[in-house]
Amino acid sequence: MSNTAIDKYFEALTESYDAIIEAIRSGNERGYRISTNLLTEAQKGQREAVELGKKFAEDPSDVGGFYRAAMESTTKAQGRALELARQMFDEMSESRSEAREAIERVVKAQRSAGEAAIEAARDVAGTTAERVRTGVNRVATRGKETAAPAASGAATE
Repeated sequence: MSNTAIDKYFEALTESYDAIIEAIRSGNERGYRISTNLLTEAQKGQREAVELGKKFAEDPSDVGGFYRAAMESTTKAQGRALELARQMFDEMSESRSEAREAIERVVKAQRSAGEAAIEAARDVAGTTAERVRTGVNRVATRGKETAAPAASGAATE
């Protein structure tokens, strides 16, 4: 069997596994980015809620000031929610692109592995056929060599 066919086969398998691992790694990193941003935004919202509570506790009679602070906090929360939604859409789009690329790499690698396996099988079949021919020729030659003295001995008797 040809070493190049074997090498091609295992290189193709390695490429396939690398593509899958890279896709998993990218997904993991994407999930980390999303969860980190979600946590950061939740902390901001929590701090704003505490500040709003402090503002009310400092002067419960300042209804106008509390209303303005509540509206500002609500506006910031809406902005954060919109930014998180935008990030999710961006990440989903990136995820689709990466998944498509990974699938293309896996398919290409599997095609290469299949071609290498066929090449290796042909090499094995060719080598086996050659060995069978050589063995048949040896047996035939030995048979002729054995048959010739036996035939000449039978003719003399």
